[in-house]
Order: sequence, then structure tokens, then C-alpha cells
Amino acid sequence: MSLVAEKQTAVFDLAQIRRGDLLYGRHCTWDKGKSGFVTSATENQLTVQYFPGIGNVTNHFIIYISEVVNGEWEIRWSANMKEIHEYGIKTEEKEPEAEGGGDNAAGRTDI
Repeated sequence: MSLVAEKQTAVFDLAQIRRGDLLYGRHCTWDKGKSGFVTSATENQLTVQYFPGIGNVTNHFIIYISEVVNGEWEIRWSANMKEIHEYGIKTEEKEPEAEGGGDNAAGRTDI
């Protein structure tokens, strides 16, 4: 019988995201996401600073690894704006096109 049990845990990959990266995050309880930059990155949490749109102030939000693993966050980030990474982004499945092609073939008007 061992006194110490090894356990796998999820952590942020600090080779993929680091301080200074641009980040867009939307928690499942928010109507809209917030864009900012990572001011602190550890294996357990990311701190993101953003401009809330009032005066000369900034604000921040924290992304915990446990919430990311539970699917509570949609995250996009980039170190250089050339390569944008995504995590937890839900892609909508497109409707199959009716025969005859074209966007309005199915009677859609959402052009």
C-alpha cells in the first residue's frame, strides 16, 4: 500500500499560451465575450486584462482550468495575430444545400 497516489490533472500548456498573448474569452454565463491580453499565465489560471469602455480604467477576469475543462469557456488567443488558436468554440453545423445550389435555394433570406 502506497502513501502517495499519483493523479492526472488538467493544466494549461504554458508553451501554447503565455503572458502578453491577445485573448478573447466568453464564459457561458456572459452574453458577450471580452477581449484583452494575458497578464499572468500559470498551470491553474489565466488572468486577462481588458478595457471595459469607461474612462482611464482597466479590468480583468480570471480563467480557471477547472472551468475550461468543464466546458464553461470559449477562448481564442494569439501571440502574433497571424495564427489564432481556439478552444471550446462551438461550430454551428451548416444546413445542407438544396439541389440547384445558391444561397437562396432553400428560401433563406439571411444574406
